[in-house]
Amino acid sequence: MDNFYRQLTGFTDIAQIVDERFYQPVPDDWYVSVVDVRGSTEAIERGNYRDVNFIGAAAITAHLNLVNPNLPFVFGGDGATVLVNESMRDETLKVLQSLSHYARESFALELHAGLVPVRTLRTMGKDLQIAKYLTGESIAQAMFKGGGVSLAETLVKNRAEFRCESSAVFSKTDIFSGLTCRWQPVPSGNGVTLSVLIQPQDENDQTVLTQVIARIETILGGSFAAANPVSMNTASYRSFLDNLKRQLRVTDICFNKVFFSTLYELFLTVPLFNLKGFRFIPGVQNYVDQIPLHCDFKKYDDTLRMVLDCSPSEYRAIEDYLQSAQQAGQLCFGIHVSDAAQMTCYVESMSDGGHLHFVDGTDGGYALAAKQLKLAETRLTA
Repeated sequence: MDNFYRQLTGFTDIAQIVDERFYQPVPDDWYVSVVDVRGSTEAIERGNYRDVNFIGAAAITAHLNLVNPNLPFVFGGDGATVLVNESMRDETLKVLQSLSHYARESFALELHAGLVPVRTLRTMGKDLQIAKYLTGESIAQAMFKGGGVSLAETLVKNRAEFRCESSAVFSKTDIFSGLTCRWQPVPSGNGVTLSVLIQPQDENDQTVLTQVIARIETILGGSFAAANPVSMNTASYRSFLDNLKRQLRVTDICFNKVFFSTLYELFLTVPLFNLKGFRFIPGVQNYVDQIPLHCDFKKYDDTLRMVLDCSPSEYRAIEDYLQSAQQAGQLCFGIHVSDAAQMTCYVESMSDGGHLHFVDGTDGGYALAAKQLKLAETRLTA
């Protein structure tokens, strides 16, 4: 499995996101591992979107830590999708069982979590193809098309035979290892942090998203790079106490070497980042500089997902364009507007390629954009 994904020819231009030349069929002996936070909208309304976001990211990092570090995945805000080989099925089920248990125990969140065989998706009329988006030295981002991911999510949400029961097979420390949420929401530099989801009404039409990407890029001044929602110039660490409370929620409480090591790390890093002391440490300075380049703020898994930092006028232009395209029967979309980006970090090391930062809009982000997208789809089929 590793060789199949590693040997894919990657692309570097976001305009190639649906280019068939870069996609290969996922082998039949793979599984789609799906995690979805149940009642995420209600949790957001209670002010718990940070927890929803954290569990969505944990669905990925637990697979990378405990199953295989080279798995393809997509982060969806209130959940995630990961692909695993048949040989990894048993370990993956243990991860899903454990994550479900600790999501409930530590965050009072219920999950839909389960596995769907790729061969089942094809039997039911959907395909699953994969491509690899390369962004410099960061971890490659997997892109999926063919309708298989969407069907897998539907099956796990709606059919019990594809879901697993919760059980603390792995320890809490193992499940949440390497995953942090220590940064404050990053304020928008241009005024608006836009979470947007876009689906072609005809999933076989490869031209719609190409046109959409080109038009949005033009509205943004010709470059998505300028719309990266993470700017470290305005980023700051949460307080020592806030970070300690979070750490205690995701670690087996035990006064051992791991606990005191974490405590020591927080004593160092909170003032280091908030007082900009990292500027005097080249390795840490490089890590901070590279964070925006290691963010997953644009991706595709049957749905184009983007979190963009834009001006109010650019936001209105994007929304007006998408509205007209939706009325023309080309696409469906959902948007959520906030003033900051939420960043959840997976840090294996501070070196290039050793960290990845999952990005969403604050106060609902992708989850509330998805709610709007579903309403648009419902109106079209009514």
